[in-house]
Amino acid sequence: MSGNPEMVVVTEEFCNACGTPRVNVHHQSFPEMRISGESPDQAVDELAIRLKSNLTAASDPMHRAPVQLAIADVQAFIDRDTVRQPKLSEVIDVRGAGAAEPGASPKSLVKTKTLEVRRLTLPKGRTIPTHHASGEIAVHCLEGRIAFTADAETRDVGAGQLIVLAAGEPHSLVGVEDSTVLVTKVLLARPSEN
Repeated sequence: MSGNPEMVVVTEEFCNACGTPRVNVHHQSFPEMRISGESPDQAVDELAIRLKSNLTAASDPMHRAPVQLAIADVQAFIDRDTVRQPKLSEVIDVRGAGAAEPGASPKSLVKTKTLEVRRLTLPKGRTIPTHHASGEIAVHCLEGRIAFTADAETRDVGAGQLIVLAAGEPHSLVGVEDSTVLVTKVLLARPSEN
């Protein structure tokens, strides 16, 4: 069953109180099932899990059909979201356009089935609250300076420095100066790919 990725609605908002960007995702047929996350990928993956859970709970074929269609739409959205398939030895410019702007959101530079690289501009004083990634991540400060907290310890990470975290390790960061950070995530295979 092929799906329609246009049925998946993604909206972005910026919380002025905590300075954190958030993404909301829902399927047009199930607007009450709104999922919030740090990125569209994270929120859409959670939406797929919730829809599959609803499918398992639905015993009546009349109720199962719309859920199955929504799952196909979400899967089509996930499948079409390959930002780039870089060629070996391709040069990609990871630098930002300059100093961080208030409310600037992450920019996806590369995304494959197993790897995602994003550039994040982080203005001085902006906090990204505690969260975790399902796979291993590397956070490389390209310019400026950040305070990075993981494993109950805060580390000062300056331009040219890198920190690597294990999968699932809770962490947070704060812009000590206007900063640009490169985040590299190892993406875990989705259950349908195993």
